[in-house]
Amino acid sequence: MIKAFALCLALAPAVTAAGFDMSKPPETVPMRPVKLPPRVEWRLKNGLSVVLVSDRRLPMITAILAAPGGEAALPAEDAGLADATADLLTDGTKGKSSLQISDAAELYGGEISAGASPDATYVETSALSDKADAMFDLLSEVVREPSFPEAEVALRKANMQAELEEERAESDFLSGVVFDKKIFAGHPYAAGTPTDASIARLNRARAVAAYQKLLSPRGAILVLVGDLSPERAKTLVAARFGVWSGGEPPADVPPVPAPKAERSIYLLDRPKSSQASLVLGNVAAREDNPAYFDLLVVNGVLGGSFSSRLVRDVREKKGFTYDIRSGLEHRLTASVFSIRTPVRTEVAGPALKEIFAQLKDIREKGPSADELAQAEAYIAGSFARRLETQHGVASAVLHQKIMRLPDDYYDTYVERVLAVTPASAARAARTFMRPDEMTVVAVGDAAGLRGVLAGFSAKPVVAVDRDGD
Repeated sequence: MIKAFALCLALAPAVTAAGFDMSKPPETVPMRPVKLPPRVEWRLKNGLSVVLVSDRRLPMITAILAAPGGEAALPAEDAGLADATADLLTDGTKGKSSLQISDAAELYGGEISAGASPDATYVETSALSDKADAMFDLLSEVVREPSFPEAEVALRKANMQAELEEERAESDFLSGVVFDKKIFAGHPYAAGTPTDASIARLNRARAVAAYQKLLSPRGAILVLVGDLSPERAKTLVAARFGVWSGGEPPADVPPVPAPKAERSIYLLDRPKSSQASLVLGNVAAREDNPAYFDLLVVNGVLGGSFSSRLVRDVREKKGFTYDIRSGLEHRLTASVFSIRTPVRTEVAGPALKEIFAQLKDIREKGPSADELAQAEAYIAGSFARRLETQHGVASAVLHQKIMRLPDDYYDTYVERVLAVTPASAARAARTFMRPDEMTVVAVGDAAGLRGVLAGFSAKPVVAVDRDGD
């Protein structure tokens, strides 16, 4: 160690003499292309599609099975039922109790879980590769033979109510509920969060009916990543899922209607709250839009990382908040651009003013070359890191399939991020960041917020309840 340290000291003058400026960061090395590993795909006679990514680096296998149709495929009065139904898949089968399912997963060195998004219902598990037979046995049993025990349904119902009450204590949660309800008004995407009434409706019969509607091999996708050959994978899948049957998958949800060309502001009153939770945004570009990567990068400049403009201005310079971010959320028939931040009630007005000023500036001037390069490096690097794990690869493949993106979507992801220019980023900001059409939600003390919010819209501020109504 002493010799190595002395060698560094000896070399230091030579490095400095060679012109290295210690006050400047090193130049960024061009990023190598990042591609998903090769995939093998096939389809069973019952309609189940299978994608295998062989990865022999570790003796592990990750599997995610997803069926099209999630929360948005069920009626609004049953909000939360899709996720509850998925959760119940691992709470009992014809041959196993909830505890036995958990124990079986532990025996193959993994775990098994399920859930639902707006557009899909999924089950995922992982295992040591020498326990592949046991993993496929349990995955197939959970997907094909759930029993929905009455006691487990009652427990899930009670837990849903308790979880909802706990979440309602957080302003950020409430602002998200209202935002979704209003930006997707009249559309199935609006009803993604359970309500007291929808939880009260939950029973075994509804869970069984939801299962029969949502879980079918037709249109479903099984993604496998890990230490598994194509021949072995085909044998395992055919034996466990070849006899699976079911009806047609749910129909696609309709496109989200075009928003009204005006700003709308909604206020949920939390009397005497010292903090206001703000969310504002608009429907934006889907991931297959030709200008999507321009929007992705300009969002990174605006509020997509800790070095972004909103963080530097609203958080660091003005001190209005400890957390502010902008982001893009994707669904099958719509994507949303939004900005979220909690602020002290007394600075809600100035904070909104600064946010709109930053939107105006980036729409008119676009990002600088340095800002663009930093955002591109961050986004490309984050993407590459996500693909370092089996779960990251499986999730990327599944997202590409569920959202019906091109087969080479992720193979060209980094190149398209790095191809964004200041001009194309500015153009995307003007097209997809539309402050004059934004849905704005505030959760906080109405007495201190209503007058302030009224100054940001020609329309009256609309009062809403905790379900966004």
